[in-house]
Amino acid sequence: MITKNFAYHAPADLHGVVTALSAASGTAVVLGGGTMLVPDMTHGKTVADVVVDLSRAGLSGITLDGGGGPHDGPVADDGVSDGRVADGRVADGRVADGRVADGGVVVVGATTTYAHVLSDPRSRTLAPLLRRVAGGVTGGPQIRNKGTIGGSACYANPSSEVPAALVALGARLRLASAGGTREVAAGDFFTGAFATARRPGEVLAAIALPAPTGPCPGYTKLKLNESSWPIATAACVPGPDGALRVALGAVAATPLLVTLDPPEAGVADPAWRAHVREVVDAALAEPWSDVLADGDYRRRVAPVVAVRAVADALQQAEGES
Repeated sequence: MITKNFAYHAPADLHGVVTALSAASGTAVVLGGGTMLVPDMTHGKTVADVVVDLSRAGLSGITLDGGGGPHDGPVADDGVSDGRVADGRVADGRVADGRVADGGVVVVGATTTYAHVLSDPRSRTLAPLLRRVAGGVTGGPQIRNKGTIGGSACYANPSSEVPAALVALGARLRLASAGGTREVAAGDFFTGAFATARRPGEVLAAIALPAPTGPCPGYTKLKLNESSWPIATAACVPGPDGALRVALGAVAATPLLVTLDPPEAGVADPAWRAHVREVVDAALAEPWSDVLADGDYRRRVAPVVAVRAVADALQQAEGES
């Protein structure tokens, strides 16, 4: 039970959210799905004078912004209203063979739950990596139904699966405050363990992803058991030039991004695997340690999950060719 009294606001739109935050007296917190904030407040880890609830603000859903410009308003639950997206495909010809053809921007509302990602057919085409993450998120149905993509990003748990996925995708996080809006690249948003670039008075409104134009990214994770946080995760996004963009999660305080050469002789090639170890070891200056695994173990398994993610990405590409 939360024993401290606090003021509670549930604004009807994004403007109301930033107004409530700017007018807050004392410590204000933002409530998304509540899967981390409510337990933290219950146990006294977080003490707040004001709670601003996003559940009524219209910040949920997956949409396609074909123009790629900033989206300063709320994201609607029912997606775009101009008919551009229907049943996971773009109606005006920008999707070919299941992929968006013109490099638009996919906008994921901050309060979009894992369950929403899984139930929305558009996610198969517009956000396939997030769909894979949502399907295996730690915590089962309760977390899938209440946990939000934006909440996971803002909590910035090093072992969470969402931050590394956003870095791999080259996501940009759209932050709003009474003073205006700004975008921060995912690689710059995560500044440390449980720390982000979000400023006081700001709220994460949406996450912008480059619309996928190639095969589904590769993804893998290593866990002690089904209910534990991951010890290591890896997401691989092949680039148009053949280079492999791999983001490693849970192995450092923030997601670790590396670029790997493609395995010309296959992922079992010893020379290529040595290349992966060299690149990952050079990038992993301070491996993350917690009760699940120490830094030395994470350093050993980081190249392993990187190889697995690349193998998965190549398998996805073969399946779609």
